[in-house]
Amino acid sequence: MTGETGRVYLVGAGPGDEGLLTKRGGELLKKAQGLLYDRLVDPRLLCRVSEDCERIFVGKDAGNHRVSQKQINELLVKKAREGRCVVRLKGGDPFVFGRGGEEVLALEKEGIPYEVVPGVTSAVAALAAAGIPVTHRNTARSFHVITAHTAKGAAKSGSLTGADGVEDAKGRFVPYGALEGTLVFLMGVGELPTLVEQLLLGGKSKDTPAALVERGTTIRQRRINGTLETIVKRAGEYGVKPPAVFVVGEAAKFHLLSREWPLSGRRIGVTGTPAMAEKVADALKELGARVYAAPCLKIVPTKALEVRNPDYGEFSWLVFTSANGVEQFFEQLKAMGKDCRALAFCKFAVIGPGTGQTLWHRGFRADYMPERYTVEALAEGTAALAGRGDRFLSLRSEKASCELTEIWERAGIACEDLGIYETAADDELADLLWRQMDVLDTLTFASASGVKAFLDAGERYRKDCREDGGRQREIFALGGPFPQRLVCIGHKTEEALKEGLPGELWNRIRTAEEYTARGLVEACLGGKGGFL
Repeated sequence: MTGETGRVYLVGAGPGDEGLLTKRGGELLKKAQGLLYDRLVDPRLLCRVSEDCERIFVGKDAGNHRVSQKQINELLVKKAREGRCVVRLKGGDPFVFGRGGEEVLALEKEGIPYEVVPGVTSAVAALAAAGIPVTHRNTARSFHVITAHTAKGAAKSGSLTGADGVEDAKGRFVPYGALEGTLVFLMGVGELPTLVEQLLLGGKSKDTPAALVERGTTIRQRRINGTLETIVKRAGEYGVKPPAVFVVGEAAKFHLLSREWPLSGRRIGVTGTPAMAEKVADALKELGARVYAAPCLKIVPTKALEVRNPDYGEFSWLVFTSANGVEQFFEQLKAMGKDCRALAFCKFAVIGPGTGQTLWHRGFRADYMPERYTVEALAEGTAALAGRGDRFLSLRSEKASCELTEIWERAGIACEDLGIYETAADDELADLLWRQMDVLDTLTFASASGVKAFLDAGERYRKDCREDGGRQREIFALGGPFPQRLVCIGHKTEEALKEGLPGELWNRIRTAEEYTARGLVEACLGGKGGFL
């Protein structure tokens, strides 16, 4: 590290959905050299930092503060003085019961430069995700955000004690019973009976609408409805656990969520490369699905293009079987000091519209795209266009099938094949996906290599379950916590999945008719081989 003092960024991670991290927050994660993060931060955000970034968990459970606030403050100062770019990643917003103010004061005292990056607070976002407006004309003209965080055992004693052990006056929540508008309590699951009791003592009617939103904005979101008279019992019946937001007031009776979307209520996991996973996830969200995106594959460039360093004037056609191939080709071309002039006499063929669109974004229009988006159709279609002396260059994944060049060679076409990139498993994201398996009803696969990454992670997960006596469960058991729908992009992907799953689960597999992101989405919808 340099001898210069670094900088600390207090970044709000939002309420749980990784998509609700701000653009500024995402930029800072990429440049972070040190990361201090809380318990409620979406683990997928941690995968956005570089491999050499030091990650330090400083989260707190109720009644179990592994790292004190004083120690967190000291760590921030220490890492900054090492010359690091330090990100303090906090759930929600740093200044909404996130103790961000205490951290800022500690940094100011030590002369450490800092920046506060606001985040989306669960006090509003979790409720909105569950269809509850915190304000509503003629119903709720104000809202109040209140921490219910108390030390263990405080409710039993009747004297409520704060998180730092400072005893408050009895009846801490009684005054809130007289407030109008919407009352939003954070960190209140453990104190729910006390909250309800004191709100009633303060003047609230037992018929006042109330609701709990558990893990709001995430794939595990649940909403439990009731009144002040019934909400404690219902919370027990549903086994509500932190984190959950407790809302009281007339606004809690609303359920302002559209039920007209084709995939409303569906919980879908999406795998693949980052680009493919994002494309599929965005389309599914537009259709109302709640999506957990876990891009279990990462793109790694090879040296094949650099070593071969072809003269593109030798080739009549450049042929791409994926959008990743297009991106890698142009990035590597740039790194080799070449630009579009090197491709002046080439024609371009692509396997489908997604690849064609990526090519267009790079400044080139596809000269050929087959009607069926398969390697076979691409090979046969380009072979039919070949003229005397034409030479083809296939630019693909290192692990992809050689079917393309095999068809060309049988047709007597001069061709060459370069594996310019390969896919590698992102074990961390694959492992995270398995933790959500019990709530997913659908899981999509975009390649055979993605299936392998998923199944390998499953073996690690099952091993962890066997070693953890508190989580004994058989993931692959029919009817167990495993998605009822498994959607594959093509038959090779389907075959890879069948090789790794027991035969009794094969009836859950569906293969898209169109081997594209759109095909995967259509299969999830029920069209073209889907489940409806």
